[in-house]
Amino acid sequence: MPNQLEKLIKVAYKKWKSEHLKADSVHPDEEAWACFLEGRLTQEENERIKTHLISCDSCAEVFVTQVRLKPQPVKGLPEELLERVKNLVVSEDKLSVVEIVIMLKEKALEILSTTGDVLWGEEFVPAPVLRSRQIKEFKDEITILKDFKDIRVEVKIENKLGEAFDLIIFVKDKQTQRIIKDLRITLLKDDLELESYLTTCDKLIFEHVLAGKYIVEISNIENKIASILLDIKR
Repeated sequence: MPNQLEKLIKVAYKKWKSEHLKADSVHPDEEAWACFLEGRLTQEENERIKTHLISCDSCAEVFVTQVRLKPQPVKGLPEELLERVKNLVVSEDKLSVVEIVIMLKEKALEILSTTGDVLWGEEFVPAPVLRSRQIKEFKDEITILKDFKDIRVEVKIENKLGEAFDLIIFVKDKQTQRIIKDLRITLLKDDLELESYLTTCDKLIFEHVLAGKYIVEISNIENKIASILLDIKR
């Protein structure tokens, strides 16, 4: 089996094990997935997995990745499943993402890279401009902004003596600059949810977060509207 396919199955299986499943909703195990993707299941087992895919978002998302890895998906899939896959691909492609890589030091923060703009003085400056000015270290905190279609996301990272950091998230309406409330903001590490809150005031704070790689997902009542990819090094 190709290495990419093996990685896909292992990631999917790890995600499944981390979820709390209902007794009557059992995900295929790693071996079943491998056989399904290689077309080595019986007709009955094949149909069971196809039926499961139609009703399971997690497995459908895994299948989206498989479609991207292989130009020809598994044959004989129900039309409903194919439509779900198409919708998931479209929604994933439209997802807004800001990437931030920062080095924690005892008395400073160093920007290694970011796809957002960085607050310098009283203005937000693109990261390449800061690099051209030889500006990369900040004493106590860094604020990064990213504008998307309808929203503005501001991420503030406060250094805690080089051992940890506070993560502060602001989400505003792009046009009015008003804080958007009733959003769900979730902090994840290795596909596991660490903290998740609804926004009720002007900002959301995750306190004393250790160095590492994280994903922050921002969602409204309908779907995910933005993600922050954090890589905080020491």
